[in-house]
Amino acid sequence: MKTDPLATKAPNKEFLTVQVLRFVAALAVVGVHSTFYTSERLAPDFPVFHQGFHGVRLFFVISGFVMILSSQQLETRAKGWLIFAIRRILRIVPLYWLILTIKVVVLLGTSGLALHSRFDLPVVLKSFLFIPALNPDGEIKPLHGVGWTLNFEMFFYLLFTLALLLRIPVVRSLAVVLLACAALSPLRTADWPVPLQFYCDPMVLDFLAGMVIARWVQHGLTLPHAVSWGLIIAGLLGLFLPISTGEQPTLGLSMLMTLFSAMTIIGAIALEPAVRTRLPRWAVFMGAASYSLYLVHPLIAPAAPVILMKLRLAFPLPAVVASMIISLIGGALLYLVAEKPVSRYLTGRLKASSLMRPSTRPAPAA
Repeated sequence: MKTDPLATKAPNKEFLTVQVLRFVAALAVVGVHSTFYTSERLAPDFPVFHQGFHGVRLFFVISGFVMILSSQQLETRAKGWLIFAIRRILRIVPLYWLILTIKVVVLLGTSGLALHSRFDLPVVLKSFLFIPALNPDGEIKPLHGVGWTLNFEMFFYLLFTLALLLRIPVVRSLAVVLLACAALSPLRTADWPVPLQFYCDPMVLDFLAGMVIARWVQHGLTLPHAVSWGLIIAGLLGLFLPISTGEQPTLGLSMLMTLFSAMTIIGAIALEPAVRTRLPRWAVFMGAASYSLYLVHPLIAPAAPVILMKLRLAFPLPAVVASMIISLIGGALLYLVAEKPVSRYLTGRLKASSLMRPSTRPAPAA
């Protein structure tokens, strides 16, 4: 039987095709918000690219995929669960807390600059702790709006950590919880506790899809190139053509978006050996910077339509383009100045700690 090169990759080997898809996902979200800011602040009739919301779905599938591959060696370590938890905290928390702190300072120091945020101490505290909460507008969103996705991510990481701690099969155990959350989604009401309303959302199946794809890769994933390209094209069209706005989809429609996201990821991963050396370096770089781009763009993208409005230049398309360019530059700079050096330093400290000493204690396969 032919051995697939993907199946023999080192557990932490980076898939550059997936890195590029991170950039695609972040760019789609930036597109949503850039068109929204322009519509809201400059040209009310300008259409909003609602379908860009589905970039989040790509992020979630990628997250499930990466968590399985990056934790492969931790499944047999006595303190693998703790290493996993610390790694995720170091990866997510410092930059998010920095952006949240900036947002708090802006709200306290200016009046009316942030149109969709108001200072509310309980919401601020819960935002820092990744606890879903109702904001002053009655929405389940943290102080920094895009942080709602990180609440889902932290929920997923918590479940993953518990599975490693209890030494139970990760994919199967999380599948039970995530499928239950999705199944309960049509039954949600405003009377439910806010965290339960939030987590019982069908998009949690994206994480499960990513984990299943990772297991497929670990067991050997081979697809003809034509099929791989077909999956990518069909997946991206399904995600970003106007099938739905992406807001509060039904269970069936959400599962369809999970499928489209999974198709895109599967096709990209299968093509990795063929296209890895031909991927544009700038796209790979922006994929690495996608977290910074995702977090910082709501703070800086509105500048373009606001400036044009003050200049009485109602040119919506240039405003959108300028918003996206500002976001890309800001995301790249934040990555180089803050995210990358801080992550490198904290990761180095973790690797040098006694926690990282090898352990041979056996554990069941997930």
